[in-house]
Amino acid sequence: LLLTADPSGFVLFVIPSVLVSIAITPILLSISPTPAFDTTKPMTLRQLSKFSPLGCFGMLILGGVFSAQFGMSSVYAAQAGLSIGQISTFVATFFVGAVLLQYPIGWISDRMDRRTLIIYVAMVGTVGSLIGVAFGHQFAFLLISAFIIGGTSHPLYSLLLAHTNDFLEHGDMTAASGGLVFINGLGAVCGPLIVGVLMENIGPPGFYLYIGVLFIILVGYAAYRSTQRNSIPIDETGAYVVMSQASTTPVSMEIAQEYAIEADLEGEDDSQSE
Repeated sequence: LLLTADPSGFVLFVIPSVLVSIAITPILLSISPTPAFDTTKPMTLRQLSKFSPLGCFGMLILGGVFSAQFGMSSVYAAQAGLSIGQISTFVATFFVGAVLLQYPIGWISDRMDRRTLIIYVAMVGTVGSLIGVAFGHQFAFLLISAFIIGGTSHPLYSLLLAHTNDFLEHGDMTAASGGLVFINGLGAVCGPLIVGVLMENIGPPGFYLYIGVLFIILVGYAAYRSTQRNSIPIDETGAYVVMSQASTTPVSMEIAQEYAIEADLEGEDDSQSE
């Protein structure tokens, strides 16, 4: 949208407002009844961390990664000397990677140990960060780096949710989802502050160094957790559900998980009937 109007004017604020209103219109016109929700069981953060230490720690780490992407990527691009058009393209590339890689990674996650996949995906994210550090002076490599980071961090969010839900009863998922969103928010608080300090002291590469270090920490902790608990058999895990960090709420995660469970049950019934 930066290419459509003067950034100092009001038009760029009007366009998103109109788009949001248009997006809400189908919901307002819907005649479908509101889903009925049972009373959820409460779950403390301590209980949640016992069910899935990796899920909680990973959400904390991703909070820092997301806040850097959403809050500081444009600041980094401006410091790196990019034009307005290049800045808008750079920021958009994070989301392009997220959209294109969600489903392939989700398909793989339903067919292998999720902790192992979390390690691999986080390692790829680390490589993307290193590309940004080493080749940050070349715009093409910046786009490649943004694509990789966006394409790994967003699927990791869904992977960690699915991994956590693998250890929960269905009735506990709503409370657990609320806890995970809260933990993710805690991680997001520190991201812009730390990135700002790094960029002020070592320059634009501090943006990528921060994200890369977080990915490395996640790789190490996921590898450690793989030695502490046996893997759940693949046929006993729940389905991967694509979730967006920017719009995730406990209720939306509950609805998405219910849909996935119903789809799994229908698939089992079809296979039995055959």
